[in-house]
Amino acid sequence: MTASSTMKVFDLLMTDIFFDQSFNCRGPILPIDVIDLARSIQERGLIQPVAVAPLQDQKLLDNPGKKYLLIAGYRRFTAFKINKATVIQAIIREDMTNEADARFFNLSENLQRKELNILQEALALSKLEALGISETIAAERLNMSRGWVQVRYMVLRLPVEVQEEIAAGWLSQIQIRDAYSHFKVRGKQGCFEIVKQFKDDKLKGRKGTRQKVKKSKEKTLQEKKKRSRDEMFKMQKHIFANLGGNSVITRTLAWCAGEITTMDYHLSLRDYAKGQDQNYRMP
Repeated sequence: MTASSTMKVFDLLMTDIFFDQSFNCRGPILPIDVIDLARSIQERGLIQPVAVAPLQDQKLLDNPGKKYLLIAGYRRFTAFKINKATVIQAIIREDMTNEADARFFNLSENLQRKELNILQEALALSKLEALGISETIAAERLNMSRGWVQVRYMVLRLPVEVQEEIAAGWLSQIQIRDAYSHFKVRGKQGCFEIVKQFKDDKLKGRKGTRQKVKKSKEKTLQEKKKRSRDEMFKMQKHIFANLGGNSVITRTLAWCAGEITTMDYHLSLRDYAKGQDQNYRMP
């Protein structure tokens, strides 16, 4: 291994580098995809070195004879293989001490080159999610908004058929959000219908409009969530109209909404208990 410049570029044996197609954000690269690149490298040389990281203990055990993991430059590496090269110029990233660091590096490089579709970005994020990386951390390290990360997590949870349409570029990020909302509320069929509408609009040159899903009454009644003050007041009025006035239920809602004090609430509970011939003790 010999240094070839002050930028710490080294000539590495190709056989020392673990070429893991599943690691690369872009997925498998076919030789036919890099024929022109291989010819260019043969004529002009390699303009930008590939990047590698030292293989960690388990990877070393799983891949005997390999010293480094290729973390950037999969197209260039494939082109070198086509050219039957035995040595490739590489930067060794000693600072990539774990899988998450290496995956962030690979994804960041591809994002800068704008070479990924949304599904590829989503699949790359899923690998980071599996390593315990949160949405917030992923957004910070990739210098992207949290909303950007959230949209790609939505893609992962959509049906495979819809993911394929997204990869083909039929849906914008806003439309992905709408498709995900329809999928959650209306299921697969509802999602397919809205995606078909998005595609038809694009084919006919119509400007895509948002298709917000309307929740059915049944879905709303089945939904579990933290209630707003307005929802508490509406329920309070409903109970009052159907069950009568100052019940313990309406007082409970009033306390939750911050309309009465804790002392007032305890007194209401005491009065209710007395009407039930029960004893009530304040905590």
